Amino acid sequence: MIGLSPQSWDSFVTRYTFKVLKYVNWEIDPLSKLTGSWFAVESPTFLISSILIYLVIVLGSCYCNSDSYGKKRKEDPFLIRVLVIFHNLFLVILSLYMCGGCILEAKRNSFKIWGNPYDPGQVKLARYIYIFYISKIYEFLDTFIMIIKKNFKQVSFLHVYHHVTISFIWWMITRRAPGGDAYFSAALNSWVHVCMYSYYLLAVMVGKSEKARKKYLWWGRYLTQMQMFQFLCNLFQAIYCRVYSPYPKFISELLLIYMLTLLALFGRFYYSKHIMPTTKKSKLI
Repeated sequence: MIGLSPQSWDSFVTRYTFKVLKYVNWEIDPLSKLTGSWFAVESPTFLISSILIYLVIVLGSCYCNSDSYGKKRKEDPFLIRVLVIFHNLFLVILSLYMCGGCILEAKRNSFKIWGNPYDPGQVKLARYIYIFYISKIYEFLDTFIMIIKKNFKQVSFLHVYHHVTISFIWWMITRRAPGGDAYFSAALNSWVHVCMYSYYLLAVMVGKSEKARKKYLWWGRYLTQMQMFQFLCNLFQAIYCRVYSPYPKFISELLLIYMLTLLALFGRFYYSKHIMPTTKKSKLI
């Protein structure tokens, strides 16, 4: 697409994105009156461009540093440590804000746990959903930090797949129905991220000492279990909402399929990191 003007690029991305969505019967119209005029909502161009740039940087960096896999710095430079600390601290605070905001708005609107319709009158909730969507683009920085730190082993298919797909899914939700049952996934995921980024923050402050990491980061396996429990809750939510909720059905169907993929991928990760090493160790004893 070299040589395209910004207007031509926007037209190209929008046209073909909507063609694909129409082909798979994902009904992202009508455009929400609440969020439709907000940045990066009506058109998918900003998000798609961000995803393409993200993939080019990630794949290019991994290819050019393929000989660095498994090799970590003994200690990260001071500026990198400062960047990681502020990044994780910011996401802990932002995630807590989004989680609390979604829960308060659900309470204010007298929501049930599941089965809540989207209403254009849910203005404040729409703002939290929009911030949540934008945060998914900002979280691309997670991967860039791994690359800067030369932790290429962490840049797995699961990691990249999750970052790319979750941002696109929340663009569709923000564009079509930024309220109703969307509050549950946003609140639950935000709470999990409070715990996750607190863990990452603690990890960088503890440093690379194995003794200190065992003392303060022993709960890493339980964090993965919490993430998987989150996906299980979302899976049951998708099944329930597909049958009983007035919320857009295609979102429930998409959520169902997506949660199955995440449970499979995270389950494989959990087994390889926390179960397989223990099994091998027990066989050696």
